[in-house]
Amino acid sequence: MKRRLWTIVKVGVLSLFSVTTLFPFVWVLLSSFKSTAEIYGAAFKLPTTWLLSNYSTAWAGANIPLSFFNSLLYSLTAILITSLITGMAAYAIMRVHYSHAGYIFFSLGVTMPLYGVIIPLNIQFGNLGLTDTRIGLILAYTVISMSLSFFILSAYMRTIPKEIDEAASIDGCSLARCFFSIIMPLCKPAFATAATLQFINCWNDLLLCLTLSSNESLRTLNLAVYSMRSNYVSNYGVITAGIIMLVLPALLIYIIFQEQIIKGVISGAVKG
Repeated sequence: MKRRLWTIVKVGVLSLFSVTTLFPFVWVLLSSFKSTAEIYGAAFKLPTTWLLSNYSTAWAGANIPLSFFNSLLYSLTAILITSLITGMAAYAIMRVHYSHAGYIFFSLGVTMPLYGVIIPLNIQFGNLGLTDTRIGLILAYTVISMSLSFFILSAYMRTIPKEIDEAASIDGCSLARCFFSIIMPLCKPAFATAATLQFINCWNDLLLCLTLSSNESLRTLNLAVYSMRSNYVSNYGVITAGIIMLVLPALLIYIIFQEQIIKGVISGAVKG
């Protein structure tokens, strides 16, 4: 009886949490097919007329093709660079020559909020001439994601037996070949976890692009949708349509890699 009661309580709490989490997304999705008058007059009802024109207006108003390309370029390039650098750093610090100071140095970045480094980052990029450039934005997204990626990869690498490295060394395998041919394939769940979280963070970023770039041709999809409120301040149907187009890619990426994310987080937590 106690077990059944506890199961009912857990299901009730999880159901309540699911409803409160999904409700804002469902409301925005329905609002993207409504007119502004219908959003105000029947906010929680299905649209009487499904206005697909909101999406075409948002597509043109936010210049979706260019801003989507920018967001994808910044996110994927930053992921490739971060994965390579933090993967090699985690391998060197955790498996080749363990350094507690190096581990603390990289991990401390997880506790540093972006708002605390945005001003010095902006000053340094200005001195280096990297503001209003795609390279500058890619470097910024790479830097802010390194600590989290290192933390995930280092925790996962602890779970891999050291005997694998020793056997590879006996067979004449160099450190570089051991990393790229053995350790990286074994760490696929961790790399997938770090890459997915970094993609979501980069895709949803607004502050970095807003402060490091003023050129409309360089702005990300998030900033483009944010800028729509000045052009369509009274048309909330168009604004919510832009929000849906912003959310869907990150949601799709998470759905595709959710199994790898769960494996990476659970496996890294065993000894981490």
